[in-house]
Parts: sequence; C-alpha cells; structure tokens
Amino acid sequence: MQTRMRHFALGMGLILAAGCAGQQVTTDYTPATSFSQFRTFALVSSPDTAAAQQLLDQRVSNAVQAQLIGKGLTATDRQNADLFVGYGMVDKTHREVYTDRDGWGWGGGWGWRYYRWGVSWPMTIQRRVETYTDGTVVVNLIDAKTKKVVWEGEVADVVSLPVGNPVSATQQIDGAVAKLFAKYPPQSSGA
Repeated sequence: MQTRMRHFALGMGLILAAGCAGQQVTTDYTPATSFSQFRTFALVSSPDTAAAQQLLDQRVSNAVQAQLIGKGLTATDRQNADLFVGYGMVDKTHREVYTDRDGWGWGGGWGWRYYRWGVSWPMTIQRRVETYTDGTVVVNLIDAKTKKVVWEGEVADVVSLPVGNPVSATQQIDGAVAKLFAKYPPQSSGA
C-alpha cells in the first residue's frame, strides 16, 4: 500500500512538473537594489476581491507566502515590513492593442470647403498586441520605505478558469509560484 502511494505521489509530481514546464516565467527588478536588506514582508491585495475570486486569491497568497518564508523572510504587519507584496491572478483575458503609424498619411485637401478631396500617400500601420491570459499569476515586491517596485514577476497560463479541480489548481499554483520565486533574489543584485 505504501509503495502504491509513493508511486502515485511520484506520478502526480511528474505530471505537475510537466504542466509547469511549458509556462512562461518573466521577471524584472531594479538592479541597484540590495535584496539582502529585506528581512520581513507583508502581503497586500485588493480589498475588493470578488467573492468568486477569494479561493484563487487564497491559493496564490498561500503559495507566495510559503516561497518568501522559504527564502528566509518573515511575515509581519504593514508597519514593520521591509517589503510589501502585491499578488494576484488574472481572471479575464486582457488585451491591449497599440497602433503606430509610420510614413505619410492623407495630404492636404483642396476643392470646396465641405467637399474635400486629396491625395493619399503610402502609410504603414503597425499593430502590437499585448495579452494577459486567464490564469496568469502576477507578483510585485515593493520596498516599504520608498514605495517603489523592486521586483516583479509573472507566470502565464497557470490554471484554466473556472477551476474544475480545486486540488489540482492548488498544486498548479504552488508549482508555478515556486518556479517564479526560483528567480528571486536576482543573481546579479547586491543580495
């Protein structure tokens, strides 16, 4: 029976690792920051978390807190924190479209005042689309003294929403946040 449980646990671990393998992890930080100065943290989140998102919020909160404690930081209240930790999960696909125009556009018109006609010249229109997909975990670490972001990271495509399997969702979030915090503190910082 114990052998079966070990094989099951090993299999679940491999499935979880395979699921996290394809996730895109991105981080950014302020290079001048000495991350070794941070010893305490306080989790902060939006006070108006929708009822439908409270369970997701709690899963992300638990995972982030466990990772920071594993990195040697201590949880405290906001008054005594060195770092404020903002976190969340994107629950809707957000898309931003940026349009850039290069070249020439419509020329000056001539003719009657309200019946303009003109000459068109070639115009290049470039569109850039940024998309945050459902289930992306985002974490920001803010220096409590300066109130500036010193480290941020995101892991895309963590869970499919809505959550169909709560146990699996918790495991996926834990694995993704661990993968994200593998890049904290940054190696090139003063840590």
